[in-house]
Amino acid sequence: LYSNKIGAEGATALANALANNESLQTLHFYGNKIGDEGATALANALANNESLQTLSLYNNRIGDEGATALANALIKNESLRTLDIGHEGATALANALASNESLQTLDLQYNNIGHEGATALANALVKNESLRTLK
Repeated sequence: LYSNKIGAEGATALANALANNESLQTLHFYGNKIGDEGATALANALANNESLQTLSLYNNRIGDEGATALANALIKNESLRTLDIGHEGATALANALASNESLQTLDLQYNNIGHEGATALANALVKNESLRTLK
């Protein structure tokens, strides 16, 4: 679903479907301008979804609120293996990584996470035993 101008409303509709879906494993959602509202809806779906393994949300204008919601969902979700969220909310994600036991790949390529985000991620890696790839 790359670059389809889906927006928050479309992301919310997809999140509602994802909450009840038991087969979808990969969702590439690059460049759809879903913002915090769409990211939060997807996070709520992730908290209950047991099939999704890859979620790519790069370039969606997700701020701290949406990234925090996604990070909180990671604490509950045990199926997600790969998350590409972009630069927003690296600190919130780092906090979730400290207790997440399923995420294996976190892709933060080409993003401006800065020294604070990198420091938070470094501290989380000390506690996280599932992450195998950090881009």
